[in-house]
Amino acid sequence: MTQTINLKVYSQLVAEVTPKIIETEAEYEQFLAVAERLTFKQDQTPEESALYDLVTMLVETYEAQHYTIDESSPAEILLHIIESSGINRTDLVEIFSSSDTLTQVLAGQKPINTVQAQALAERFKLSPQLFLTR
Repeated sequence: MTQTINLKVYSQLVAEVTPKIIETEAEYEQFLAVAERLTFKQDQTPEESALYDLVTMLVETYEAQHYTIDESSPAEILLHIIESSGINRTDLVEIFSSSDTLTQVLAGQKPINTVQAQALAERFKLSPQLFLTR
């Protein structure tokens, strides 16, 4: 469902960030910081969500052109998210039903199932495909 955004509020957010094609590593770092801040912001407004989509697209385009990304396992991706977001592992126990299951998943001993992947995707506003074995 498409949310209606307040153009005045969105324009103010865009003016603060000034999105453009990323051409340098410094610009990349700047936009990546904006994307990360918005990724972990609770209760995003529709305007912040729209800005997040735009900034993420710019960051992903730059990364595709300038970085070769090794294929990470779903467990590695989840571990990186945990470490970079500053959340505690215990915050995710409810998704995995037990701390033992979470530990096994993070150790790569047990795969993330589709229900868990969907819950993680909703929690972190990412695609569930990131958390599923390819």
